[in-house]
Amino acid sequence: MHFITEQELQLKYRQGKLKTIMLTDEERLTPGAKQFLNDHQVPLVSSDTLSLSGEVTNDTSAEMTLANRRETFFLLLEVELWEAAVKAHDVHSASCERIACLAQSIRVIMTEDFPELVFPEVEDCEETVLDEITKAEVFCPGGKVILKLRRAIIQATALQTCVTSEQKLALEQSIDLIKTEICLLGKL
Repeated sequence: MHFITEQELQLKYRQGKLKTIMLTDEERLTPGAKQFLNDHQVPLVSSDTLSLSGEVTNDTSAEMTLANRRETFFLLLEVELWEAAVKAHDVHSASCERIACLAQSIRVIMTEDFPELVFPEVEDCEETVLDEITKAEVFCPGGKVILKLRRAIIQATALQTCVTSEQKLALEQSIDLIKTEICLLGKL
């Protein structure tokens, strides 16, 4: 009998190798390891989810793939927004605060805790067309922030394909706020 510890899981998690955990009949989790999986929302696949032939069913495999993809995109989007906030810190403090608030909202959207969802207040800005990146946009004082925010829009758009309808609406609001922030930064 092998007991998987919290330290083993932490190491795999830091290395990015922990999307799901599949236990064999000879493996068990320590209480700390179970708590770690719960805290980090890592799905546990046990022999109960295996088919009679001993293989993961196609439905279970597809669900795990979708869950992993969704979690990865949410985390990438959150990191992208935090990086944008860090870069905005040197350019415009109000923009930094709004972007940080957006980054925090991504975790709320991921966990579907919609009563806790608060978007930052943003001043009005005319509709921004984001078809192509311009030289003026990149080389303005907030250019690095704008590039990060554009990447965040791409990730949020991709994420909308694999989330619930409520999450999709919340992501759409986030995209609109990011576009407005790009507009405001372009005016600096």
